[in-house]
Amino acid sequence: MKVNSTANETVQFKILSQTQIEKIASAAYEILERTGVKVNDPQIVEMLKKAGCVVKDIKVYIPSFLVNECLSYAPKKITISNRDGKIAMVLEKGNIYFGAGSETPFLIDSYTGNRRSWSTKDIEDAAKISDSLENMDFHMSLGLLSDAPDPMAYDIYQFAAMLKNTVKPIVSTAIDSESLKDMYNLCTIITDGEDNFRLRPNFVLYIETISPLVHSKEVLAKIKFAATKGIPTIYTNAVNAGATGPVTLAGSIAQGAAEYLSGVVIAQLISKGAPIIGGGTLFAMDMSTGVASYGSTENYLMDAAMTEVCNYFGLPVFSLAGCSSSKCFDGQAALEAMFGTIAAALSGANLIHDVGYLEDGLAGSYEQLVLTDEIIGMVKRFITGVIVNDNTLALDVIEKVGPGGNFLAEDHTYSNFKSEMFKPKLIDRSVYANWKAAGSKTLEVRVNEKVKEILANYRPKPVPSQKLAMIEDYMRALKK
Repeated sequence: MKVNSTANETVQFKILSQTQIEKIASAAYEILERTGVKVNDPQIVEMLKKAGCVVKDIKVYIPSFLVNECLSYAPKKITISNRDGKIAMVLEKGNIYFGAGSETPFLIDSYTGNRRSWSTKDIEDAAKISDSLENMDFHMSLGLLSDAPDPMAYDIYQFAAMLKNTVKPIVSTAIDSESLKDMYNLCTIITDGEDNFRLRPNFVLYIETISPLVHSKEVLAKIKFAATKGIPTIYTNAVNAGATGPVTLAGSIAQGAAEYLSGVVIAQLISKGAPIIGGGTLFAMDMSTGVASYGSTENYLMDAAMTEVCNYFGLPVFSLAGCSSSKCFDGQAALEAMFGTIAAALSGANLIHDVGYLEDGLAGSYEQLVLTDEIIGMVKRFITGVIVNDNTLALDVIEKVGPGGNFLAEDHTYSNFKSEMFKPKLIDRSVYANWKAAGSKTLEVRVNEKVKEILANYRPKPVPSQKLAMIEDYMRALKK
């Protein structure tokens, strides 16, 4: 859905004034011109030098004219398809989409409650759950595969497991450019070739800079391949205010914007029009624990502000929600998921990930994934706002019913209640006696039962048999 739209008159909010946005953008330009970034690839350093940058060893100083030139090449709109080639997400200002996070080392087992490593079946199950949920628009692995035939290539097996168990677009990390090439090859099997992938990409690559202001050799190798092949790429930062960025929020936002903009420059110099998604997931280090908290208020404040800065640059934005610092699926997990989802949705960020994260990204939870899907439904209804027109004002119906009447039997009620009223699937609104008769189930119990129901009964649409055979052949060759 599109948010912050005067045409739709949705609920709106702003974190920064226009003047503040311009100050942060100006600070990002100054960081690139005066502080510079480290670029650990001689070929790209030389490319930047020829484009007009000042180079001192591997430190590159990027002038503002080059940033503006490259911003003019970067797509303002990126369209992502699903496995069937149908448009699934249009990443442009105001369109919001939600999905899981990636690669938590541990899973909170829905049957035992134990915290354990992820198996291939778990990765498959996470994809199935995302595929079944109405408000999940894309999928990331949620877990880190622990039983891959080749541990040094776990990401490819993880990717294949997702590809076979959800129709929805996939966002994924890659260990290195060789793994990325394998993922790309699997996707071109699905799309029937490279040209079709470029036209209808169903895969988004996630890569990070190293804060503060470092582009690693591995990241640069991946961006070279992705930009050349037209793979939509999240080129983001993970600035941790007080640790890898200034403790002041504005300073961390400015640094993060500079890191992202330097990535935009590199990608566009490699291939004009390379689809780049930025923004970022900025954290605030908890000074009492040293943890980069996924549930902190400052986290969502910075992410929302970064969204506004990226909108100023005219570029698609990556953000996060639906995650928590809680160690288990409980009230804290639900509270932080709700707060983060409202903040991210109101900000208008495009790709909003990390749904299902607990323990600050160290553990994944199917229950957190399923509950946040319901939260997203509630939030989407809230930000739709109050629609005001002749039908919704209902003056004719009010006149017909008159003082002391009843609207329950009116056709107007029947025609409009589904669009006007959000209907929860997990939240209990029954009277006490009925709740008691149904087993006095808490929210945690109801969500757990929903997870088990999906795992037992849901079957995602299979990959067409011929393409599935090609994927299996590719994976067998990989093992050899």
